Amino acid sequence: MLRNWDEIYYMILFLRSKGPKMPPNCNETQQYCFTKLAQVSRSFSSVILSLSEELCEPVCLFYLVCRGIDTIEDDMKPSVDTKTPPLREFHKHLNEKGWKLKGFGDKQTEIDLLEQFDKVIDRLSTIKPKYFEIIQDIAREMGNGMADFLEKKVVTIEDYNLYCWYVAGLVGEGLSRMFAATGTETADFAKVKDLYTSMGLFLQKTNITRDYLEDVNEVPPRLWWPKEIWEKYTDDVLNFKKPENMKPALACLNHMVTDAMTHSIDCLKYLKMIKDPASFRFCAIPQVMAIATLYECYNNPNVFKKEVKIRKSLAVKMIMTTNDYQSAVQYFRYFGGELKKAIPKSDPNAKRLSSILLDLEKHISQPKN
Repeated sequence: MLRNWDEIYYMILFLRSKGPKMPPNCNETQQYCFTKLAQVSRSFSSVILSLSEELCEPVCLFYLVCRGIDTIEDDMKPSVDTKTPPLREFHKHLNEKGWKLKGFGDKQTEIDLLEQFDKVIDRLSTIKPKYFEIIQDIAREMGNGMADFLEKKVVTIEDYNLYCWYVAGLVGEGLSRMFAATGTETADFAKVKDLYTSMGLFLQKTNITRDYLEDVNEVPPRLWWPKEIWEKYTDDVLNFKKPENMKPALACLNHMVTDAMTHSIDCLKYLKMIKDPASFRFCAIPQVMAIATLYECYNNPNVFKKEVKIRKSLAVKMIMTTNDYQSAVQYFRYFGGELKKAIPKSDPNAKRLSSILLDLEKHISQPKN
């Protein structure tokens, strides 16, 4: 860490700052929702609290709804038959006063969220109808999509993209529609599906790539790496955990990183469209952390041995310095350059990743970008 003195500077600033606060004059139910947001996602909590007064609570509730659905899907203890109905019907309960759900969740904070979900519903009833309609619409498609993949396997890259769309691309759609609904962004902002899809897929593919070990160690294993990719390197994706298979494991890992990087230019195009500074930070910070994480994972044997994370001091620096489009571009340029230097000549996807990174650099270097 001493080699990264600038990160130490931002870490000190961060520790001395009080950070964004809960909106003033919150009632007990609002306080529960914002407190629960911080418990289930510390990283998203701070950027959501920094949003405009118009968007802060609707986006908080949107996140809690998505986390509620995700909690059902993530819990491997109940059977598929037990999980399917609440996933497909979750959206129907969002305007059902007093509704709550028991029997799902791995972490106590997530269990509590579902068991006291009536508090989220109470607050949903108070937000503007245009935001509630977006949240319910996304919840419907997300719940049904996740239910489909309880039994459907991720075989092709098309399957992989579809799963990531249900889990994260739809979040991008919901947020884009909310941004447009505020009037701070143009109505066309909600129509750039290719771009907000890439925003979501870039984040989700980063998580899936990084979380290989955690997912395959589940009982039963959760296999999100698409067979179309891993079958090029092994006849069983679980083999990558074995030390003797490190060479093909790294080749497959690098293939996964390469696939995720195909979305990088679209992410920058989307970020450049955002006019509201708070909305920009909300969208940009996860993206710069994602490209930093992809670089950390690339050709890294630790992905198959333990949890891989970017340095906390680096994360803090990115949070505190990603304030406008050019700052986001600089992070994409830096980590794109570091990725390029890290490519082994022997890697089967070296040529493809090099081409993607060259296109990224060309895009960044164009005067209009």
